Amino acid sequence: MKKTWIGALAAVVLAGVSGAVPGSSTSAAGTQGYLVVLAGTQGGDGFAATGTEAAISAAVAAAGGTVANDLSNQIGVLFVHSPSATFASTLAASSLVESVGADFGWQGVTASAPEPQDDPLEAAQWDMQQIRTDEAHDIQGGIPAVDVGVLDTGIDGMHPDFRKGLVSNVDCARGRNSIAFVPDGPGVGTPDPCVDNQFHGTHVAGTIAARANGLGLVGVAPNVTLVPVKVCDTSGHCYASAVVDGITYAGDEKLDVINMSFFVDDDEFQQSTEFKCMDDPVQRSFRLAVERAVQYARNQGVTPVAALGNSDEDLAQPSGTENNCEVVPAETQGVIGTAALGREKQKAGYSNYGTGATDVTAPGGTANGNCLVGVPSTIPGGLYACLQGTSMASPHAAGVAALIVSQFGTLGADGDVKLSPTKVESYLQGTAIDQGLPGYDECFGNGRIDALRAVTHDTSQAYDATAPYCSEYEE
Repeated sequence: MKKTWIGALAAVVLAGVSGAVPGSSTSAAGTQGYLVVLAGTQGGDGFAATGTEAAISAAVAAAGGTVANDLSNQIGVLFVHSPSATFASTLAASSLVESVGADFGWQGVTASAPEPQDDPLEAAQWDMQQIRTDEAHDIQGGIPAVDVGVLDTGIDGMHPDFRKGLVSNVDCARGRNSIAFVPDGPGVGTPDPCVDNQFHGTHVAGTIAARANGLGLVGVAPNVTLVPVKVCDTSGHCYASAVVDGITYAGDEKLDVINMSFFVDDDEFQQSTEFKCMDDPVQRSFRLAVERAVQYARNQGVTPVAALGNSDEDLAQPSGTENNCEVVPAETQGVIGTAALGREKQKAGYSNYGTGATDVTAPGGTANGNCLVGVPSTIPGGLYACLQGTSMASPHAAGVAALIVSQFGTLGADGDVKLSPTKVESYLQGTAIDQGLPGYDECFGNGRIDALRAVTHDTSQAYDATAPYCSEYEE
């Protein structure tokens, strides 16, 4: 049975691996999902759409659509289902609408499926040693009032490494199933956010906040609360409508930090492209909707962190694209873009990088299944696995951000911890350890995150001369 389960797991890998299912949200009945970006202006607390609500509703209905999820008040975006082939062109002609795009899939950026490990992995956590979490925990291990949203495939809420006694730090009650707004199709999986649709979300969550409970391993911020926001299906596709809803939900719930280990996918079978370009009307809809959602979430106190991607691309001048193309959401303004390091503190060979894109670096590993160089963490079923990817780097940065909020945030009367995203990212980047070329550089950004310096807010100059240079400097 275990061998069969592992075989099935290996079939649902992320990041454009051969054999992935198409990412279109079209159902068997022919209903297509659309992102409708309304015309108007975004403010600190909401969105003022052009035209009345009644006029917008009438325009959608006249074009043959039905609103499935209304985020117009928060970010001026509607998720609409329609069987009409002319829906997008008809509605896009309305002065009430800025952009319309068919809702295709998104994919995560992990390299391959895990090989489960049976032994406890705490002693093998070279990644935590690299960023000094053990020393940081003597000062701050996180507080339960700090919420970290994991936008992913869900979290195995029953995994023993999220429990201390009978208490779990996974808040299933506040979890969200954002896939509910995608037209029914293959691979959507269970609606329960505390049942992982595959393995990816549980692995990310363990890096952030596996408990210090004498079992398995310990996360970066073991005492914070994890909120699962399910935006990805069993194939690893994370639909645009689901992700925009998930980011907006994080703002509504005033989560403190969110981790996003995925990038925008295309609708063509096995033809995923990382970059979304403003001169493409559909990709523009993705970009605008995500930008609005991120800005809304930040206005509500959310610090967004994302993985830069695994194509070894210089994002400042990516091959085969124009300058108006970006990896979304990692390059979206207001998101902390995270590149990956190997065990020797070198830039991982697969990791994207680039001036203006790389904000910080964190351990991401350089092999799957090999715990000497892969990142160990939790996977469903009470198991553990070692993986590589910027998907693994991003939750390290999200975890340190959660420690910063725990240490320096102010607990309000409503139980919400408050520390502005601007201050969190300043503390995270300002306490990083410089390596490579002195100062900010294209490979390592502001440097390697360091949990101890972060919780003590040590902004003194620190340069690691032992870290390898980046081979990209010579190109």
